[in-house]
Amino acid sequence: MKKLALFVPLVLALVLAACSSGGSEGSVAGGTAGGGESAEGSAEAGGGGGSKASDRRLVASPGHRSAVPQVGPQIIQTASVRLSIAHGSFDDKVDEAHAIVDSYGGFVVNSSASQGSDKRLVEGSFNLRIPAESYDDALSRLRQLGKVEALEESGQDVSQEFVDLNARIRQLRAVEAQLLALLQQADDVPAALAVQNQLSQVQLDLEQARGRLQYLDNRVSYATISLVMREAGAVAPKGDGFSIVDAWATAGSAFLAVVGWIFIGIAVAAPVLVLLGLGLLAGRALRKRFAHA
Repeated sequence: MKKLALFVPLVLALVLAACSSGGSEGSVAGGTAGGGESAEGSAEAGGGGGSKASDRRLVASPGHRSAVPQVGPQIIQTASVRLSIAHGSFDDKVDEAHAIVDSYGGFVVNSSASQGSDKRLVEGSFNLRIPAESYDDALSRLRQLGKVEALEESGQDVSQEFVDLNARIRQLRAVEAQLLALLQQADDVPAALAVQNQLSQVQLDLEQARGRLQYLDNRVSYATISLVMREAGAVAPKGDGFSIVDAWATAGSAFLAVVGWIFIGIAVAAPVLVLLGLGLLAGRALRKRFAHA
């Protein structure tokens, strides 16, 4: 019991450090990842004249465990392209775009389309997800569906966040294992509750880190392409825009509504006004009668 009493504060301190040291873990992990060349240099010195290529193979071999797993470039790729297509070709171009996406194993997240003046679909927007390794080819084929009016591409490097999250997950797992072992050794309710509370917080932080890592992995694995296609010369359907005739019609309707409400108010108040008028006349007649008397 004395050993357990001494061990509890130590583990709780580790828990607090794990929950509050996300930034410090990132810097340590980043420094370790950034110091790969120095690690290779020390391995070369220990090997006594071995080549750097053999050292790299040794580092990458399954039997060798480094403190921080090597993470390659992790880039989130996004693009936005707007195309002008031939008149009357919207449906065919939509089918072609779907075929391109399907050929690379991608999928459509969401889409929307609008009609023209002839009640036919002439414009649409599509949010596409394409495997990252096929991003360039897919974007090139999508651009060939029409005339490119606008194109924007961007990439976000999240490699450092990958390293930070992996380091945080490893540390939280280690603390979780220690807390589970400590929970089995607790022989009274207060000690068990104290450990359980800390264990719940560690497990919550662990799930959040795992969820963030899975989200980033999905964004890196699948590039996002926003595609907008519009038929050349397409005209919006009548009634969608603003015109002076519509403004006068709206103003006339509002005026008639106001006049109508005024008449309703007068109709409701008329009986009350009549009664008040009769009361005033009766009061005057009584005053005159009493005056003559």
